[in-house]
Parts: sequence; structure tokens; C-alpha cells
Amino acid sequence: MKHYTEAIKRNPNDPKAYSNRAACYTKLGALPEGLKDAEKCIQLDPTFAKGYTRKGAIQFFMKEYDKALETYQEGLEHDPQNQELLDGVRRCVEQINKASRGDLSPEELKESQAKAMQDPDIQNFLTDPVIRQVLVDLQGNLNAAQQHMKNPLVMHKIQKLITSGIVQVK
Repeated sequence: MKHYTEAIKRNPNDPKAYSNRAACYTKLGALPEGLKDAEKCIQLDPTFAKGYTRKGAIQFFMKEYDKALETYQEGLEHDPQNQELLDGVRRCVEQINKASRGDLSPEELKESQAKAMQDPDIQNFLTDPVIRQVLVDLQGNLNAAQQHMKNPLVMHKIQKLITSGIVQVK
């Protein structure tokens, strides 16, 4: 760790040093610090795939599967054949699908819901009158709910509520 910190002091524009220190932070479980370094790595060199794999892995470990998926996909825009990025996408999709199917254990569901309720986006979705109406419609008026779901923004918000465990589909 100290060697990468020293390398950053000597050359603060070296994305590899930030990437390597992010990996060290990840191994130590210091995920917020690792995330900062991975983001700095990407900022310094947006084409360096390792920055995206580091950031995506940290987000995955933090159980922020939607964010990790976005990060991996962003990396694939720069390096479409990168196997680490492709594997990251696959792992995220598996976890998102697991939550969407309601296959989480009671402990996983409780943890997921608690984490989601700390997310400002989720909080905003739950206070949005349109989303509240869609949630009511999903319980009884499926035709109205289907009409709402034609709106991509509404669909995205509902999908995020489902993957976070706040809304369960049975």
C-alpha cells in the first residue's frame, strides 16, 4: 500500500498506481477508499479497462449491483472484448436476476432493503406520486400499470425498486 501511495506522490497522473492501490484497499476491505482510487484511475485514463474492473468489483462487493453493471458496461465501451469486464457484467446480471425473481434469503432481502432505503434515488422514487400510483396499480389495476410501464423512465425506476428488494414480484 505504502509503495503505491509513494508512487502516486511522485506521479499523481499515473492511473496504474491508483488502480493498484484500489486493489490493495479492496483486499483490505477499505471499499470507500478503493472506490475513490478506482474513480481517480478512470478520470485520469478513461480508456484503461482495469479502472472499470476495479470500480465495478468494489461496487459489487458493496452489493450495488446496478451501479457495478453500469461501470462494467461503461468499460466495455472502451474495451469490448475484455474478459474481466464481461465476467463482471455476467455476475451483476445474475445477482440482479436473483433479486428480481425473489430468490434472496430473508437475511439477504432485509440487508438489501436496508441498503436501498439509504439510497437517495430510492427515497425519491418512493415519494414520486407517479411511482406511488404505479405501485398501487401493480397490486390491482394491471392495465393501468402496463400503460405506466411503457414510459422508459417509469420502467427504470420500478426495475431499480425491484432489484433493490423494495418491491417484490411473486
